[in-house]
Amino acid sequence: MNKYTALIIGMAMIIPAQAMAAANWTSWTSSDNATIANGTIGSINVTYTGSTFGIDYNSYIYDVPASFTSGAITNTPGTNGTILMTGGTGGAINNFHFSAPVVNPVMDLFSVGQTGVPVRFDFLGASFSILSQGPGHWAGGSLTQSGSVVTGLEGNGLIQFYGTFTDIPFTTPDYEYYYGATVGVVPEPETYAMLLAGLGLLGIAARRRKQNA
Repeated sequence: MNKYTALIIGMAMIIPAQAMAAANWTSWTSSDNATIANGTIGSINVTYTGSTFGIDYNSYIYDVPASFTSGAITNTPGTNGTILMTGGTGGAINNFHFSAPVVNPVMDLFSVGQTGVPVRFDFLGASFSILSQGPGHWAGGSLTQSGSVVTGLEGNGLIQFYGTFTDIPFTTPDYEYYYGATVGVVPEPETYAMLLAGLGLLGIAARRRKQNA
């Protein structure tokens, strides 16, 4: 291994696996309080279809911010709005639709289930992980994952999907009067994109120097 290769490897090692970033959460603008809601993330239109009885814009939903953020996602949806659901629709499909593809979207879940009353979100085979969870406005905090299913017992937390999506379909087969969800996108930090480009240039320079030696 020459000194140029060592330099490239050394620089690559300082790039974090996932940098801290603020998510661009959906700003929900309208709902028919029955089956549809509309919002935007910048120039991307977001549409929710499925079980809903409206949008809650109250800030108290996220008044324990540590439960809805992580070392990677630093901000809550705040007052951008949260889709309210009741579930109990069996295999009926709910869906968050993006007008353009998004990479590794995130979702905050609020007050899913009750003590002794589990409620499930089945994301139909999608790959994701729970980034954080904890007590919310009404305490609780338990979210568990089994494959593509999240189960809440008064569960609050943040999950992130992996891949490129225009739709996030899911079912909510268990009835509960009140719980909610919203979605967001995490922009790729330009700093790290530029650093990766720089590493590529270093690699080219190292190869040319070796060829000319």
